[in-house]
Amino acid sequence: MSLQLLNAKERKRLLAQLEAQFGCDASVLKGYRFRENARGRIFVANEELFERFDLEVMKTDSVGLYVCTRLSNGALRMSVEGSQLIGPSSTKNVLTLDDAEFAKWIRGNDVAKVTDLKGFVLVRHGEDFCGCGKPVLDEKSGTVTVHNYVPKTRYVRSND
Repeated sequence: MSLQLLNAKERKRLLAQLEAQFGCDASVLKGYRFRENARGRIFVANEELFERFDLEVMKTDSVGLYVCTRLSNGALRMSVEGSQLIGPSSTKNVLTLDDAEFAKWIRGNDVAKVTDLKGFVLVRHGEDFCGCGKPVLDEKSGTVTVHNYVPKTRYVRSND
């Protein structure tokens, strides 16, 4: 799988999209480089890594921290780490869960929540950001369910 280094124009467009979608301060990502794989997954790494190693020669599946996926419709779906990276400076599309909702969320369940947010949202509990979700309106019942995009391998499996 090939990783493409985002050039300055693509990087600027990605940061502008993060600002537009989540209202985050893009300066938190200053000094980092971005690479995107064929499936639209975007990884971030310190510039020093690219200066020390010739990653074009190395055969790598991923380099750096996986922060988001660019979907076919152009939207960005943040990873747990990506939400933790940009979440504290985000002012838009942030959904706060209470304790009971968070207990469901970390076990991989979708959460019913009253919200008017649309598109992908950063999910927060207290001061902690715990991934990305997407509010979907059920037209029959009129309720909004926030779909959980946390991978199964990261669910909490306890019965508590």
